[in-house]
Amino acid sequence: MQINKDQTDIMTAFFSELEKIGKKDKNVIFLTADHGAWALSKFKKNLKKQYMNFGISEQNMVSVAAGMALSKKKVFIFTITPFITQRCLEQIKIDICFPNLPVTIVGNGSSLTYAYHGTSHQAIEDVAMMRSLPNLKIINPADNETSKLAVNLAYKSNQPVYIKLDKGFFKDLNYSKRNLTKGIVGSSKKDICIISTGSMVHEVNAIIEYLQNKNISTSSIYIYLIKPFNKKKITNLIKGSKAIVTLEEQHIDGGIGSQICETIAEYNMNIPVKRYGIKDFYSKKYGDRNWLRKVYNLDTEYLKKNIFNWVKKLKGKNGFRIKK
Repeated sequence: MQINKDQTDIMTAFFSELEKIGKKDKNVIFLTADHGAWALSKFKKNLKKQYMNFGISEQNMVSVAAGMALSKKKVFIFTITPFITQRCLEQIKIDICFPNLPVTIVGNGSSLTYAYHGTSHQAIEDVAMMRSLPNLKIINPADNETSKLAVNLAYKSNQPVYIKLDKGFFKDLNYSKRNLTKGIVGSSKKDICIISTGSMVHEVNAIIEYLQNKNISTSSIYIYLIKPFNKKKITNLIKGSKAIVTLEEQHIDGGIGSQICETIAEYNMNIPVKRYGIKDFYSKKYGDRNWLRKVYNLDTEYLKKNIFNWVKKLKGKNGFRIKK
């Protein structure tokens, strides 16, 4: 869950790290199509010659970034997620992914961050779309440290990177950098394994506590690097699980739930999977992020009870002992 405390928000942490790298390497160039992002102000002030604002001209920005990358610049491009992914999909495909250029695409406002702004600003289809593009890495930070790590991984990458960046204040996950660089962290030495990504990682502990109070042993895995997907590591982690639950605040088709099901099928693993995410409809209701999660059945209270009821149905087949 998002928290309010005196700490740096996830986006400021991201840009502070990028500014540090930019001060050391003058080939780091930052392009944006977002006039109102206050997190950019420090970067703009301190690195004026490495900063350009394209206004509402996202497709042009992508093509310019490709040209700069061909001139040996390390380019980061940034704006609100649907505009940098959906509006620019053709340019990303042809100008960046096809020639395999090291341009980093940063989507501002992951998933339901901009809940009040409606469907135009809600980024629920981006992972499904971007997963289909060859050569492209996809990173989904969930706290300040993972957002900083995303900057460094993108800076060192010699291929295109898409960073699905959230907005606001999040509790530190305290994962080690060494484990995060492998793309997947956590364990699955329990009956139920909950696999999540992005902001939904912060809902997992409450669900685990609820299930364990019902005598259901539960563990968790955080997918940090969505693509390339570390199939070998995930299969080793989940092979002892009796059932798997996936949580994501994005379209359920083409997201991490799909990745898990694809991998289980490919490796002939017999493990039931329950996927939670945004299903095949657009909400025409408006409210804040937590309220909209209720509309999409992604709020913690719904998840706790629905997952428990699903596990109860598996009881006879999988040998769970559940407290009523």
